[in-house]
Amino acid sequence: MNLGKKSTSRTAILLFAQSENVEGIAKPIIACAKQNVFLWKKMNENVIKIIQKTKLSYFISTEKNQVGASFGEKITNAIQNIFEQGFEKVIVVGNDCIELKMHHLLQAEQDLRINSLVLGADYAGGAYLIGVTKSTFNATSFQNIPWQTKYLFTALQAIYKEESTAYLPYLNDCNNAFDFKKAAYELSFSDNFRKFLLSFLILLKVKNLTEIKFTSTDYQAINFNKGSPFPF
Repeated sequence: MNLGKKSTSRTAILLFAQSENVEGIAKPIIACAKQNVFLWKKMNENVIKIIQKTKLSYFISTEKNQVGASFGEKITNAIQNIFEQGFEKVIVVGNDCIELKMHHLLQAEQDLRINSLVLGADYAGGAYLIGVTKSTFNATSFQNIPWQTKYLFTALQAIYKEESTAYLPYLNDCNNAFDFKKAAYELSFSDNFRKFLLSFLILLKVKNLTEIKFTSTDYQAINFNKGSPFPF
């Protein structure tokens, strides 16, 4: 696990995400493999920039340094590792919520001062942000949560039902091209990442339509050729 930046706060941010090469295979948003890797490269760069703006200490956990067999074991070990380094609170985010901004992270940091859990829910039953405190963190319960399912949000609420919880606004997670376009339109018109995403998606749409047109034309030319294929 890499420590990206140090601060005097006892709260650290954990970016728990795969590298663009692995993410590009796991989440094929677009057909072209190289373009898909490029998209996830930009997604990782974008969330790191947002995290850096908070001035909080942050860690980056990818497949290169994650420990465990299951997703639950990997994320639990990553959080536990940060606690063992002296931090009292950890804010976990991924790389697939383009609506996540610095103020969401700073609000989570504030909320963790008086709450045991902070949740930012997505619209599919998951969570784009999870903030936890060392004093109430139960590694066994945490790693057995139904991660990467629509039951994640309610499961987190259940294991923290005796503790105080703060909630951030609902945001969109991006798992397909439709999600990306929907989330991009929610961003401010002045947001540079919004401009990148929209231009990127439009460019790919034009490219795909062109390829379909060429394929369709070639097919029709062959289909409507009623003459003999050879000059007898």
